[in-house]
Amino acid sequence: MENRVLNHGAVEMSVVCSDLSLLESINLLLRQKGVIAVEDEYGVLHYIVDGRNDRKAVAGKVTAIDPSRSAEQDKEEAYLELCIKTVLREYGFDMSLMGTMLIFQSIFTCFKRNIPLPSTMKSLYCETGIYLGLSIEQAERNVRYAISKSSLKKMRSRAVMRCIQSRIERRMGLRDPLN
Repeated sequence: MENRVLNHGAVEMSVVCSDLSLLESINLLLRQKGVIAVEDEYGVLHYIVDGRNDRKAVAGKVTAIDPSRSAEQDKEEAYLELCIKTVLREYGFDMSLMGTMLIFQSIFTCFKRNIPLPSTMKSLYCETGIYLGLSIEQAERNVRYAISKSSLKKMRSRAVMRCIQSRIERRMGLRDPLN
């Protein structure tokens, strides 16, 4: 790796390697997330931030990095992800469908932020669809299709979301299993 200081206080980073697929992977990660972290041999994290497209958002990405994030928080998120995927599989959802990913992402985000599910399905489609690069219509169609392929095909979308949410809450011990 090489750092060069340019005029106007900008820093350019170059990654040099002989494997083209590695460079493409790094570039893809930077385009998707805008920031990646690399740990050195001493365990110190070094952040690489992509400022090619939206230089104004780079400052927000750098300040949003939380170095105090613990391994315990990572374990909790991994357990939450496992619970959601297990419940979705129990109801017969095909995890390869985009609609299932929309449902997963919306429920994961709500549990992670400790907020209730959106009051309308349209707001859910807006929030999660934008995350996955879909329009409202595409997100709605994908969710309906995923539900139609599951064992909950007779239920409406909002009822399906509430059913999945309550099952996850029971599995995680947040709700009494007898209710």
